[in-house]
Amino acid sequence: MDQMERYGRYPMTGPVALDLHFRAAQRNPPGIHRAAKHTLDILGAALPGCERPRRRSVLYNDDRQVKFLYADLDQSWQQDDGENGRSGSVFIVARRASDVIADLCMAGRLDREGYGEGDGSPFASPDLPDDPEPGWLTEPGLTLTPVERYLAEASRFQYVTELQEAILARTDASLISGLSMYLEGPASAEPPEQLAAVFEESQAASRRLLLSDPFTLPLPGLPRAAGESERFVQLIRDQLEEFRSRWPLFRSLLVPVTVTFLVVPPEQGKDLDNIALTALPVAYEVLRPHIEPHLLAPSYPGEPERWREEALARLRSVNARSVRAYQVIELARSPQDPPEGTLRLALGAHSHESWWYRTAAYLGTAIDRADRRGDLTDSLWRSVFTSW
Repeated sequence: MDQMERYGRYPMTGPVALDLHFRAAQRNPPGIHRAAKHTLDILGAALPGCERPRRRSVLYNDDRQVKFLYADLDQSWQQDDGENGRSGSVFIVARRASDVIADLCMAGRLDREGYGEGDGSPFASPDLPDDPEPGWLTEPGLTLTPVERYLAEASRFQYVTELQEAILARTDASLISGLSMYLEGPASAEPPEQLAAVFEESQAASRRLLLSDPFTLPLPGLPRAAGESERFVQLIRDQLEEFRSRWPLFRSLLVPVTVTFLVVPPEQGKDLDNIALTALPVAYEVLRPHIEPHLLAPSYPGEPERWREEALARLRSVNARSVRAYQVIELARSPQDPPEGTLRLALGAHSHESWWYRTAAYLGTAIDRADRRGDLTDSLWRSVFTSW
């Protein structure tokens, strides 16, 4: 509140996009979903005794204003840090949701127009890796020496790691593109009557694509009454188990992941932080993600690896079987949505940045590049400044 007053900022009254970056520097940190829940609570109504004139809230009046939520947790505790008394930290970025939507839409348009080539594009889909070599090491019935067995296992581990990274990055790119198209409305607030139906159908089609990606798991509708939570948790577990059966490649996650929840809220609304509070622990139990899965790689036979032993010992003091980040995105309800809403879960690559942060950075780079080349058309310039 002191910092906001210093810059003349008051609590936000409309929809909010919130990025939370946590760094835990000591043993036994809270789970990422609990850290986010606690932070969202204290960013709402001011604590008793902290109210000030014209300021009874901190960042927003109600956490239901948060429509885009990203949380990242760096569990960087080291064994030699405990005696130094270092504390963790929280870095917060809050933006108007309308600004985030404008960035997503404009970035999508620039990408489709071909202005955003190059590294760093959130819309780029990486190539899949080639099959591992040498293949003879994995032939059935082949007797291998310990070194040959290590080479075979290490080669397989590296291939699966690269394949998982590529597929997860492709899933992110597909969903970011779908989200940008879904959020993009007509150029004018009130399009001509003959075009309104076309825009409406186009948006509905983009929404269907966004919610039907092959790597986006359908979860049960959100509970609406007391007593439905236990059934809700069991249905989530069933869907996650079915995903692991359908996609053997992801039965063991060898890369850190970000979990994304796409939410169409129930009729009475829903706090986004409560979704992760319920669903993430179930995902941990079933999918068993790891914050540093490279430590699980095969070891060279006969050579002690003290660094690995120390790293694995350190992980016993943190939440090793968890995700490094998660994000929740609320989509607007439509008349066709069920009363309990819709919930989908997507596994994506981990980059320490939300989709909308990556999109904003890409947008600025793409505009600068196109401006230097002198090929950014007047119509796109007008769109940029209208969006911003």
